[in-house]
Amino acid sequence: MATDSPTQPRVLRALGRFDLILLNIVAVVNINGVPPTAVYGQAAVLLWVLAFLVFFVPEAVAVLEFSRRYPGEGGVYLWTRKSFGDGHGFLSGWCYWTNNLFYVPVMLLYLAGIAAYAGGPDSAGLVDSKLFVGSVAFGWLAFMAALNIRGLGVGKWVQNIGGLSAALSVVLVLAAAALGWWKGTLQHPPLLASAGWEMAASFAVMCNAFIGIELACAMGDEIRDPAKDVKPAIFIAGAVSLASYALVTWGILALVPLEKIGVIQGIMQALSVGAQDAGAGWIVAPIAVVMALAIGGSSSAWFSGSARIPFVAGIDSALPAALGKVHPKWHSPYIAIIVCAVLGAFFTAVSLTGSSVAEAYQILLKASVVLQMIPFIYVFLALARLPDVSTAKRLAGVIGFLTVSSVVVLAFIPTADVGNAAVFETKMAAGVLGPILTGWLFYRRGQARAAAAR
Repeated sequence: MATDSPTQPRVLRALGRFDLILLNIVAVVNINGVPPTAVYGQAAVLLWVLAFLVFFVPEAVAVLEFSRRYPGEGGVYLWTRKSFGDGHGFLSGWCYWTNNLFYVPVMLLYLAGIAAYAGGPDSAGLVDSKLFVGSVAFGWLAFMAALNIRGLGVGKWVQNIGGLSAALSVVLVLAAAALGWWKGTLQHPPLLASAGWEMAASFAVMCNAFIGIELACAMGDEIRDPAKDVKPAIFIAGAVSLASYALVTWGILALVPLEKIGVIQGIMQALSVGAQDAGAGWIVAPIAVVMALAIGGSSSAWFSGSARIPFVAGIDSALPAALGKVHPKWHSPYIAIIVCAVLGAFFTAVSLTGSSVAEAYQILLKASVVLQMIPFIYVFLALARLPDVSTAKRLAGVIGFLTVSSVVVLAFIPTADVGNAAVFETKMAAGVLGPILTGWLFYRRGQARAAAAR
């Protein structure tokens, strides 16, 4: 879709190269995925490297190829529609969007877990308070929705600050580890603490953590010079993300005993240990603020990027046409953003009902993994079947397809944080099949309306 056309809603080209680099970093480098995977010992570092090779590298090849072939607003929705037709394109875009209706609440829960440390170590127990977690989550959701309605020229600064804060967060973890080494208090975790199906499920989360470089392409018509800026932004984000995940995993393992690593607050545990060793416990609160800004920026990036899917689908009449409207003054897809905010609030509330905070985090995370991988099944299949690409690119498509197919299966394996496996599987099934069936009904209804109009 070319939004520069006079017959289409006009959005502003607000993203330069620096904005794209920070957007990719804040979208990919979400070190909240480290604590649930670090519990397996030093082998977790090798798993991060493996996930990078079998997922991120094929993903980078696919994104560069399709962003060149099919530039414009929509990203994976547009690429799948061009490769497989309208129906498959709708399903791909629908899953990418609805995945973020789960993933954004995941980020909001983690933001609340980090914010609990903003009052120092004494307030850390608030991470288990649903009242506190809900207040922080809903408050930030409303804030970032308002900024993005104001326009990407304003909203992008939340992502930019988040990207810089994410890089600073990695530095702080490594600084805490260096301090522990200086004091002689580092832990010595085993090479492999445990192995089994749970470890395989964690590998699925690691692959999912490398998703994000395609997000900017969902806002393709809002990039100033995509031909020149997309490639370097992807390369820089790849290097930063691999280094961040591997080094932060090592830092947490060195600072926190395996049995004490928390799913939601593990990063802050590591930093707190380093600060206490240095006799500087007071620094925990400002560190928590930096971490919260990083997570807040990441949630805003995914929120605003995924909102472009229903926006484009509304223009294409695959979803209600109101979703394709732009604000008359700020030129933002404000209806799509408002809908995403309302649905995000709903799923955040549902996830906190009948579950502990940690279990709610796991359910949201795993359901989002499955839904997120469905569009990439399409993307990698499309890459593998292109008739005019090199053997290396086609091989990247095959490797990517096999990886995401495995990840979908592994995501259904419950972890130790799950109290009732049957409830977990039921919520997982509902969280995956419910959105897919709803999307199918929307698409069929749209097709019927289009046929009636003809």
